[in-house]
Amino acid sequence: MYSVVKALFVLKNIECKTLEGLIYLLKINYLDQELFDKDLFKFFCNTKELNSEFLQIKWSCFDENIALKIFNNTKVFIDYSKDLFDELSDV
Repeated sequence: MYSVVKALFVLKNIECKTLEGLIYLLKINYLDQELFDKDLFKFFCNTKELNSEFLQIKWSCFDENIALKIFNNTKVFIDYSKDLFDELSDV
């Protein structure tokens, strides 16, 4: 998802190297302009927490339902971002 969101900024000639910066840029350039879905933005923000806790996950608690939920949310996020990218690149 990080790479997909970074691709959105190609259209604005903006480069960002950190997840925190990317979240901020996504907020001010897309969410605040009502160009990005609020629920998907929240999901993307949660990836920061998942990323920082990744090495601390107790894998015994990470069951198939959690894995499928994360996978499905990520797919929705990527599909939505691709559609947005295609739409904005046509402008």
